[in-house]
Amino acid sequence: MLLVFVAGSLSRCEKKSVFSGKQGLILYACVLLGVAYWLLDARTDQGVDLPLQTGRQELTLSGVVTAPVEHGPGRMTMIVAVDSVHRGTASRAARGNLRLTWRPCQSGNECEPETDIFRGDRITVRARIRPPFGTRNPGGFDYGAYLRDRGIHAVATVRGLGRIQVQRPGVSDLSEWLWSWIDRGRNRVRQVAVSTLRQPARGLFLGMIVGEQNDIPPDVRDDFMTTGTVHIISISGSHLGLLAFVSFLGVRGFTRRMPSRWLERLSCILTPRQLAVLVTVPMVLFYTLLSGAHVATVRSLLMILLYLYAVWIGYERQILIALGIAALGTTLADPGALYALSFQLSYISVLAIALVFRWSTNDVEEDEIPQAFTDKVKHWGKQYALMTLAATVGTVPLVAYYFNQVAWLGLFANAVVVPFVGMLVVPLGLGASLIVLLGGLGHLPFGWVHQAIMDVLTSVVGMLAGIPGAEWHVASPSILSMAGFYLCLLMALLSRKRTLRIVSVSVLVVCPLWWTWSPRYVFEDETLRVTFLDVGQGDATVIELPGGDTILVDGGVAYERWDIGRMVVGPYLWDRGIRRLTHVIATHPQLDHVGGLAWIVDNFEVDHYWSNGIQRTNHFYQRLRDAVAKRGLVERIAMEGKSLVREGLCRLISLNPPLVENDATLHDFQGSELNNLSVVLNLTCGKHSILLTADAEVEALARLTDHPLVRSATVVKIPHHGAKSSLNRHWIQQLNAKTAVVSAGQGNRYGHPAKDVLQAYEPMTIYRTDSHGAILLSAKTDSKEIRVRRTADRQPVPLDLSDYSPGREWENMSRFWEIWVRNE
Repeated sequence: MLLVFVAGSLSRCEKKSVFSGKQGLILYACVLLGVAYWLLDARTDQGVDLPLQTGRQELTLSGVVTAPVEHGPGRMTMIVAVDSVHRGTASRAARGNLRLTWRPCQSGNECEPETDIFRGDRITVRARIRPPFGTRNPGGFDYGAYLRDRGIHAVATVRGLGRIQVQRPGVSDLSEWLWSWIDRGRNRVRQVAVSTLRQPARGLFLGMIVGEQNDIPPDVRDDFMTTGTVHIISISGSHLGLLAFVSFLGVRGFTRRMPSRWLERLSCILTPRQLAVLVTVPMVLFYTLLSGAHVATVRSLLMILLYLYAVWIGYERQILIALGIAALGTTLADPGALYALSFQLSYISVLAIALVFRWSTNDVEEDEIPQAFTDKVKHWGKQYALMTLAATVGTVPLVAYYFNQVAWLGLFANAVVVPFVGMLVVPLGLGASLIVLLGGLGHLPFGWVHQAIMDVLTSVVGMLAGIPGAEWHVASPSILSMAGFYLCLLMALLSRKRTLRIVSVSVLVVCPLWWTWSPRYVFEDETLRVTFLDVGQGDATVIELPGGDTILVDGGVAYERWDIGRMVVGPYLWDRGIRRLTHVIATHPQLDHVGGLAWIVDNFEVDHYWSNGIQRTNHFYQRLRDAVAKRGLVERIAMEGKSLVREGLCRLISLNPPLVENDATLHDFQGSELNNLSVVLNLTCGKHSILLTADAEVEALARLTDHPLVRSATVVKIPHHGAKSSLNRHWIQQLNAKTAVVSAGQGNRYGHPAKDVLQAYEPMTIYRTDSHGAILLSAKTDSKEIRVRRTADRQPVPLDLSDYSPGREWENMSRFWEIWVRNE
């Protein structure tokens, strides 16, 4: 289909004399070569041989650290190219990339690792390694697939001192030794910044100068996200471009103001532009190495170096050619880069800027640029405003698709934040880092200046983020609508017909409004939808009633950097066009059930909040209570027999916990006792009855065995993630349900769901979030038929030529239709 479309487009361009037939054939040959190269590169990894573990067994591994080590609060994360595996006294060769997280401190203790680890070091570690897992939800981000696309074949976490043995590379291993030396310099700057600066200045300095993102406080990151300036806190093409821009203009301006005699002598060797290029190149190289030379940064470096070369030879206006060469070089080295967010954002934003720059300066020669200072300010201010607008508008679909947000405030915030960072923060930070490296200082030079500057930046961004309506969340657009957006953007920039340009601009304005409204779901009236989200080892269920009410039962887990509410539940609700929750129900205060609810209550409108009334002193529970209090919600107790929802033909009734004395609600229950007091719910909607059992164990299930709403259930959620502690065979025998759903995490260390439990429920059709991803149930209230969809089924299936059939190809086409058009 792609080749037919390209051939038709080239033929049409030939007929319109855009290029000759010979040129069209050359272009088509390039496309064929690209497809062939992609097919060769798209083969699965050959020779990967890592013994992945599903239980708690540990292995001893050896390998070389191949990427800059990432530091975070209480942890270090590294990529290790494993080359050997040891079992007792026996060892064998192995091959594969391991993402290893080391937490040297035990929970709640302060400690320092006995040794630092750098890129190029050889390490030996004993750990339980497992495949990279993620969550699979409609339109959601799959972290496991992301790691696999980056070439990560396994992950592992080790805790405690002395777990890793390190061997430094020798000078004979020149490449490893060189990278280790560079990483030591980065670590030196990081340690100095940590000892000198306070939060949040420390996290911002490390993010923008050293390339370490893990120390930025979440609330500060949220403010940058809201204002559309989040790109500025992670080193990317914009940072290198700003540095190159400031350096180039500064050196060229200084050179042109030299005494005429000096300038004449210099011109015999170099022009001011060439001298500016010579100074700028080592500066961007230094910044790239200091930031860790990550793949995305190297891509941007390549683009900038090509453009600087174009400036050197006098072809600086051919930025589109330089951009094309950089993109070609990047995709030749890694064709999969096309699907990388950093690649897409970098090249789309630069392409938009280049097109606008060419459009705005098409008929302007350099000697026509105003010479008076005020006129220069107006001229370049206009150019800067146009480029900021171009970069923001050009990345609107990508930001909406990946982050469910239209950062309209970025049009204004970037005009303030980008020059501030590019002309002040980055040059000062690089200068201070260079002084630390050359002078061996134990503190950051002019640390108070850096602290003050970062505090001002944080305050300005926080103030902008507080503007009402700054957060504009949308449903992630479909691939088809994104293609239409970019087509209209090209027509608005390149078309010479005024009417066509007006229509294109109108579509560009309408698209974000369309995504905000999410109208593709307005025709689902009278439909009951229940979605068991894939949240790993935890629970989260979204119920959409025919009348429009939305109920969220539990919200998954929340860790330091992985909040299921933020990463999974919230994006799913936005994609469904849901911004208001009628009821939020916390079945029981355990981390894997209510950890993510705090973020949900903070960021969505909530009418009613329900719980089982049990209070705990844990941090995650106190965070949820604070969020509920901040919203002004009254915590209601969902005791046995309580009717939580009555809407049309639908009823949501609590079957558990039993009525208890008031003082018992203050008791800090633990383990099975707490699980047996979980809120068990029955949803009856027309001819359908769904039983949500939370973490109820044998004792609670025995009490509910003869309940009529248990016997009448047509769908049952298997209790406690399929744990053996909830295996009550008598209770199962009383069920008349045809469908069962179990929520568990892939490769979880508990072994959920247990084989005995699955066998006990075998008369039913069992759906598992660990195997199938999110499970979506939909039904009409007046019909007994219920439709079940598994998220895993929406993924296209690779077909071998030996096993090819038109029917299977058609199934793949339908899957692509769901992804590209319906975005489900």
